[in-house]
Amino acid sequence: MTSDRDAASAAITATLTSSRALLGIVAHSMASALEDMTLQQYRVLVVLEGSGPARMGALAESTGVHASTFSRMADRLEAGGWIRRDPSPDSRREVLVDLTEAGRTLVSDVTRRRRRAIGSALRSLNPEDREAVRCGMEMFARAAGEPGSRDLLSLGVWPDANPTDR
Repeated sequence: MTSDRDAASAAITATLTSSRALLGIVAHSMASALEDMTLQQYRVLVVLEGSGPARMGALAESTGVHASTFSRMADRLEAGGWIRRDPSPDSRREVLVDLTEAGRTLVSDVTRRRRRAIGSALRSLNPEDREAVRCGMEMFARAAGEPGSRDLLSLGVWPDANPTDR
């Protein structure tokens, strides 16, 4: 008979193993994007995909990048065709940044690859085990709490507001 301490230790080990598997899926889904840009640059695209056009200063703040560094980063993203900068209709002094179609497609492709990999792993399970995984993941998410968007963003992930496959 296993003790509560042994059961807790086994649950911790299983959760750590699962978290590495999920991080592997995240890393693999982003690999091609990171051939064209840094993780920090990709994070900008993820924020724009999640929140829509934003002021340069707000983007710098939400991604944790100093304004002057962000300006150079935006130059590179714009030169690569991932974003565009337009004057704000509300103030001539403000610049709005938005994704181009190429930027939107890149983020969508990464998300699609991630969802496909997770789906593939889950489809390899029988229906009862798949349901057990769903229940276990929901319980763990409730117990741990969903990380804030800044924490998720550090991994190039934005909370998925649309649960359907893209």
